[in-house]
Formats: sequence, C-alpha cells, structure tokens
Amino acid sequence: MARRFGAAMLLLSLALFGLVRTAHAQTPQPIATQLPCPSGVTVTVTPPDALAPTTVNVTLAPAQPVKAASFADPNSLHVHYFIDVLPTPAGAVIPSNDAKIIHSGVLTQDVGPLSAGMHTVTVVVGQLNHTACDARGSATFIVGQTAAQVAPPKSGNAGLAESSTSALVVVVLVAVAAAIVIGARFWTPRKRG
Repeated sequence: MARRFGAAMLLLSLALFGLVRTAHAQTPQPIATQLPCPSGVTVTVTPPDALAPTTVNVTLAPAQPVKAASFADPNSLHVHYFIDVLPTPAGAVIPSNDAKIIHSGVLTQDVGPLSAGMHTVTVVVGQLNHTACDARGSATFIVGQTAAQVAPPKSGNAGLAESSTSALVVVVLVAVAAAIVIGARFWTPRKRG
C-alpha cells in the first residue's frame, strides 16, 4: 500500500510540475531590456511619387537600428505608419488592432490602397514593446488627383471672410423675416369686441 501511495504521489508531482511548466511557458515574459527611445532623432517622411503613388520613404537622422517587432531584437526599434489618424502620444502603447496603423521594420512602406484625395501619414518610432517615442514626422499628399484639382483647406483671413459673409447673409435674412412677422402683427387691424 505504501508503494502505491508513493507511486501515486510521484505521478501527481510530475503532473503538477508539467502543468506549472506549461503555464509558465504560456505566460508572456516581460522584455528584460530593450533599446530606449532615442533622443534628438529627426524623422523625415518623403511622400509618394507618381511611380509609387502610395509608398512613403522614411529617413532617420542619425540612423537607428530598425527591425520588425517579430524579430524580438531588444537592441532595435521599429516604425509605425499612422494613416489619416492622430498618432499615439509618446510613452503610450501603440495599438496593434487598428487597420490605419502599420507596424513595420522597414523605412520604405506601401500604405495603400488609399482613396483619391488628400492623406496624411505620420511615422512614429517605437520600442520593441510598441511604446511610442518622441521621434516622429509626417507628410501630407494627394492620391489620384493633381494638386490643382483638390481645393486646399481654408485657412487665414480668406476662409474667415467667406464664412463671415455667408453667416452675415443668413443673419440678415432671419432678421428681415422676423421683422415682417412682428410688423404684420402690429399693423393687422384687430376686432374690438
């Protein structure tokens, strides 16, 4: 009986050891050390050209070790391409489930397909664990049309003057209509009873 108990305890111990080892292997391990965010890096984003209408090129100065996160190289950084969305602030983790954010290990990236019109691509350098760094740059460009075919965004006094004139016309029309209605009430004869 003692032998059976001993054998049962041995099997139970081995089974528990196997479960603990399997659970430990499935638990994500923190990155012990990783390359810190670089300081003083300039990120230049060159917009697409006619030959590659959705491909942007990035230059990091000074050059940095860039690899895809899948390499799991703690001595490298990678880049994130934000397409027409605001970039993640420095120090925050960049989401990995957004189709408008490309996680990449290359400095020449096709960001398409893009609809015709104006687009902005912002490139953010990130650490191995996808933490956003301060190093970032952006480019705005037009896909599928020439610059003359797309109206530039209104800015400065010209945009204010146009919208102010329209607003003034609406205010005057509303005031005239109100005056007519109010005046009609005062000038309409009333029955005395």
